[in-house]
Amino acid sequence: MRTMHKWTPEEEKRLIELRKTHTQKLTAMKLTEEFGFYCTDDMVKNREAMIKQRKHSLNEKRIEGKESIEINSDGTQSSEKLIEMSLEQSKDVEFLLRVHGYDPEVWELVSARNNIWNSYSKQDGIQTLFSSKIVVRPKDSGASAIPQLIEAMKYIKPVIVKTKAVNVIESRLLEMPIFDAHFGISDYEYYKPTQMTILDIIGSRAWEENLFIIGQDTLHNDDFRGRTSNGTQIETVDMVKAWNDCRMFYEPLIEKALQFSRSVKVMYSKGNHDESMSWAFVQFLKARFPQVTFDDEMLERKVHTFGQNFIGVTHGDKARKNLHNIFPTEFPHEWSKAKNREIHMGHYHVEDGKDIFGMMVRTLATRNKTDKWHRDNGFVGAHKRFMLFEYNEEELKSIHYV
Repeated sequence: MRTMHKWTPEEEKRLIELRKTHTQKLTAMKLTEEFGFYCTDDMVKNREAMIKQRKHSLNEKRIEGKESIEINSDGTQSSEKLIEMSLEQSKDVEFLLRVHGYDPEVWELVSARNNIWNSYSKQDGIQTLFSSKIVVRPKDSGASAIPQLIEAMKYIKPVIVKTKAVNVIESRLLEMPIFDAHFGISDYEYYKPTQMTILDIIGSRAWEENLFIIGQDTLHNDDFRGRTSNGTQIETVDMVKAWNDCRMFYEPLIEKALQFSRSVKVMYSKGNHDESMSWAFVQFLKARFPQVTFDDEMLERKVHTFGQNFIGVTHGDKARKNLHNIFPTEFPHEWSKAKNREIHMGHYHVEDGKDIFGMMVRTLATRNKTDKWHRDNGFVGAHKRFMLFEYNEEELKSIHYV
């Protein structure tokens, strides 16, 4: 009885090389000649099929094996998975980054640990993989971006808008809460039609007051490393461009408001993406427009009153289910004098409203493009629009969708 030939790794490697240019029969003859064992074309056929099956199984093991990704509070990320690689590749920084799914142009390696991990099966015997764990961090683009931002802000000079006597026929407030704009994901060119519409609304009448609410994720990142206010790593955007886009969007609106309103106010409202960056942007506007009143306190919840209107403002990432109780407690004086009470928040990127004992608690829509997080989590399909609110001294008169 003929004994079954036990294939060596060298013989299998040579078989694969020969089969690229040779028939099974010629491959069998070459293997017989080079390795000294009697090889038939059936043996080549069967071994080739087994090698392909083993490779397929190995890929499945790698996919089904232990894989994990952790996002750490310091902005680093940890990735662990089973990988088929050579000893040389285990020392190649660029290879490790790419095989774990990180772009070497964007991420840098902090540490790596590669342990040999053996898998045994009756069919294939012992298979050698590497249990690879790496820690990465975003490349520090901030070092080069901060000077660019400073340079972009050097031109700041106070703008004094020549206002004409505003003849207010009926006392009205226009509230402009451009929540969840996420400049960096969406840019000025995308928002320019919205800006044109808002300019038309501002210029449509003489106002008693124009109120801008800025913050609430005006900018997508809170630093130059793609992190939010809490240090969560998200999509990294060009913050210098985002800042300039934001400036080009708001400056014409504020200038127009100063021309058509007796009073213009900018209220800063914290967001979970851009708490520091948007506050800094408000400081820029404060230096730019000395004729405007600014509320730049770092408070979670704020209120603005106009006649008998109470307008509560918060982002909505904290205590949103109990706001109808929190606002009357925190602002009892303003609350008691009002007949029309509104609470405006963002965060969820969808429009919603609940009338709770005569108080409207609204989640405002956004025109921002759908970013990766919302797309991955299925938050798609919402109406793309911002909401402006027009009041007289007693009540809300209309909502403008822009």
